[in-house]
Amino acid sequence: MGKIKITRKKFLSTAFAGLAGTKLISKTIIGNQSHPLIRHKVGKTDILVSPVCFGATRTNDESLIKYALDKGINFIDTGRSYANGNNEILVGKAISGIREKVVIQSKIRLEANELPSGGKGKKGADEIRSVLSSKVEASLKALNSDYIDILLYHDASEEYLLFHPEVMKFFAGLKSSGVIRAQGFSTHNDRMNLLERDIKEGFYDVIMVPFNHKGSFVHSVSGYYREWDQNKLISILTEAGNKGIGVIAMKTCSGGKYSTSPDIEPSCNEAVKWVIQHSFISAAAVAMANFEQVDEHIAMLDSL
Repeated sequence: MGKIKITRKKFLSTAFAGLAGTKLISKTIIGNQSHPLIRHKVGKTDILVSPVCFGATRTNDESLIKYALDKGINFIDTGRSYANGNNEILVGKAISGIREKVVIQSKIRLEANELPSGGKGKKGADEIRSVLSSKVEASLKALNSDYIDILLYHDASEEYLLFHPEVMKFFAGLKSSGVIRAQGFSTHNDRMNLLERDIKEGFYDVIMVPFNHKGSFVHSVSGYYREWDQNKLISILTEAGNKGIGVIAMKTCSGGKYSTSPDIEPSCNEAVKWVIQHSFISAAAVAMANFEQVDEHIAMLDSL
């Protein structure tokens, strides 16, 4: 698919008016024929992904992303805020010429200093539209793509913002105009109320949350510690899966190495395998930093 230039005026008119516009997406997602892998459907969408999602945040090596794609991974996770937008640029370069064979998940969010009105009233609605539209335009340009397969509201914490009428209208407009194929949000497990509300309302197609065998993680950069009620989370995610919401797991290796038996050496691969084997999981995002890690995860997928 060739790149279609979208003017700001056209973008805003299609995104917010919900017009049909030019169809910007391809309905066919195919794996690399030299190394086909199993594909999971993301919830009730028509998006098919490899069970392991390549988390691009830990690399600045374009060849590593291309290597993962060549091995059969077709799902890449990035975000507008990663490396000040440079991570999306890296991903855009890596998928050049094969865009329709790759599923891209990116993320945008609203910062408090970007909303002087706190999202209240007409001025607040105008601020939300302006900030989100600017960030999506920047993501499309960085990715050198006409569309984003899955767009998440990044690190949602405030229920009133995630389910703000203007935020929901914005995502719905992008989806109806073909700028995105699915809408969702990422959040942490102290915000299970957000997951429960989406299960009730069914607006967001995809949710991304920390999920691993340990029920906790230590952030690799900041060092902060998070834990959660594992039984409650599994119950919520099971219900989400039953409702057709796609679940993408993050922090999948951050709970440490895992093994199912004394005969198997504990490893990150086995930890990711534990995640994937839950029926409600569409994919496990793994931040891979070298070629050996890619090979190890591909070998793990071959053993499923």
